[in-house]
Amino acid sequence: MNAVADIFDFTLPTSPYPGLRPFAKDEWPVFFGRERMVDEVIERLINLRLLVVHGDSGCGKSSLIRAGVIPRLEQECARGGSRWRTCTTTPGQDPLENFAAAIAAMDDKTHSQKRRHEVLRILNGGHHGAPALVEYLCGARREHVCILLDQFEELFAHAHHHGPHQASVLIDMLIGLHQLGDARLRVILTMRSEFLGACAQYDGFAQVVNATQYLLPRMERPDLLRAIQEAATLYEGVIAQDVAERLISDARTTQDQLPLIQHALMRLHAQNPVKPGQPWRLGMEAYPSGGLRALLSDHADEVLRGIEPQLANGRHVVEEMFRALTEINADHRAVRRPQTFAQLLRVTGAGEAELRKVIDAFRAEGVSFVRPYGTEPVDVDDIIDISHEALIRCWRKIADDKDGWLTREFSDGLIWSSLLVQCKSYEKDSQNVLSAATTEERRQWLAGRNAAWAERYGGGWERVQKLITASAEARELQLKAEKKARRLKVFRWGFAITSTLLFVTVYSTISAVRDRAATNKAMAIAAVKSQLYNEEKDKALKDAQAKQLATDNFVEQLRAELASLKEAAQTAPANSALRQSIDAADLTIQQQVVQLNSATRAVQPRIYFHIANESQRIPAQVVARGLRSVRASDFAILVPGIQLVARPPGANLLRCFDAIECKEWGEKLTDLINQQLGYPQVRLQDFSGTFTDQKTIRPLHFELYFAAGDIKPALRKQKGD
Repeated sequence: MNAVADIFDFTLPTSPYPGLRPFAKDEWPVFFGRERMVDEVIERLINLRLLVVHGDSGCGKSSLIRAGVIPRLEQECARGGSRWRTCTTTPGQDPLENFAAAIAAMDDKTHSQKRRHEVLRILNGGHHGAPALVEYLCGARREHVCILLDQFEELFAHAHHHGPHQASVLIDMLIGLHQLGDARLRVILTMRSEFLGACAQYDGFAQVVNATQYLLPRMERPDLLRAIQEAATLYEGVIAQDVAERLISDARTTQDQLPLIQHALMRLHAQNPVKPGQPWRLGMEAYPSGGLRALLSDHADEVLRGIEPQLANGRHVVEEMFRALTEINADHRAVRRPQTFAQLLRVTGAGEAELRKVIDAFRAEGVSFVRPYGTEPVDVDDIIDISHEALIRCWRKIADDKDGWLTREFSDGLIWSSLLVQCKSYEKDSQNVLSAATTEERRQWLAGRNAAWAERYGGGWERVQKLITASAEARELQLKAEKKARRLKVFRWGFAITSTLLFVTVYSTISAVRDRAATNKAMAIAAVKSQLYNEEKDKALKDAQAKQLATDNFVEQLRAELASLKEAAQTAPANSALRQSIDAADLTIQQQVVQLNSATRAVQPRIYFHIANESQRIPAQVVARGLRSVRASDFAILVPGIQLVARPPGANLLRCFDAIECKEWGEKLTDLINQQLGYPQVRLQDFSGTFTDQKTIRPLHFELYFAAGDIKPALRKQKGD
């Protein structure tokens, strides 16, 4: 047992500001600004014996009792020569065990195990055990006992997850202590105000809370200034007035006012250490540009970056741990979710050494993001908890609405719940499995989950595994069926394509044979026609030559007779009758020569003119006369007429209709026509393959077409030029 004088012996903490965690009992020297509230709580506690201190998260309930009320009780009584014995506990995962362990360790820690069993036996008596508990703790001693049952709302969470037995026993004991009203024992409960309604679930407890509650007020501006500035003076430092005012202004609009201010002061003090020989002063130049929430988030990121290289799975373990330590309550608020170290090991799947590194990094002095605080090794049954919900609300990694860890956890919980619903459907009918796409997606998703995690959302790990296995098997059967269908489809398509190709090949072969036969036939016909044409041409030429020879002989005979007449006329120059006979014979001979020469010509090509409009008729007539005047050695050109057509071709063309005539005469006639034209020029168009009814066209039939536009005959030189 410590001497009374030890109560007034203290050492300043290493930092004037604890950060997110509550003030500890031994940090009472730097706890400022709550003196008025401490007095009010002590006065009520003395009168009521049991006091329920409640308020919002972050209002400073725990710090007020730990660093304000309990040290004041001890010091005030010590001045009068008496003593207060105190202990602090939280319900956690085992409320009765924790309560008994805290009481047992107050005096004799070496025999705490025995004392713990004794206290548990008393607690199990409920309100009937209240006198026994007071007697056990106080007895005949002139000492007072104060028990702080901090974060009392954890008792309701334990009842929700593990049943109401322990909560009912402990609350029954508290009701008994209140009814007993023994001045030697005081009990203080702290809890968040939103859990006041849960107190009514236990018979008689609502009446006790109504009679003993104290709603913790917000700190007023002068109190906040004292809390910010006076702690620094104990460390020979100064916080500028504008910095203090800015801290209060930035934090006032949030529910995490005090935690954010304390964390900011802790960080600014650490980032601006005292220089030797110089007073420590914090000015606006050191104020965080991003604000208090960003300062907290950046600090958490810094801790994460520091620990990440030491972890086999990187930040995955950190994410899984904080996802396990947070949840969304019925009011859709993000709250803390304490877990034992053993539970975190199972849920995260991390190794013990690896998880310890993470916890130690986030509970280190100057960080204090998780508890238990301090450097003592964490035991498997120790409760791991986030120090304050301000971290949940401010750290972007957790709080981001789109991809934050809490959002991911909530989404994963919904997925698991949907799988459990599907399990019920599958268990009724084995055909009700997941689709192929969903099966693969859920398979990959489950790789990051385990059975311990699933217990948070109703368990059923084995049921879901059976569903996934059955869905995968159904998917395999479906894939095999689809593969078989694809093979059959490929076979059918292959058969169809092969048949088509075979048909096309056969058809092409037949067509090629037919085309070759038709080509050969056409070539044979063309050869025969060419031979006949040449034979007819040769015959016509021979006939013409024979006729020409006969004509020449006849003309020579006439000319001989005419020469005889002329000689006779010379002997009788005055014989006018003879002279007239000679002249008539000479004229007759000339006419006969012309007629015979015309009759004996072998060939005469005919060119039918076609014009697009009447404006072309006169220049076309000029061209036609020019062609008629052409005299070649063995042919003359006939132009039967000029015809107006409704739809002339778009080019100036000379069309031929017989392949042999096109070859023998086409280019020759085209050249003669173009000689008669200045503009436009005409090109040859072979119509022998298009126009098949050759019987309706006489030999050497050609057609000249003029497209729309001007026709300019070639200029001819005048005689004598």
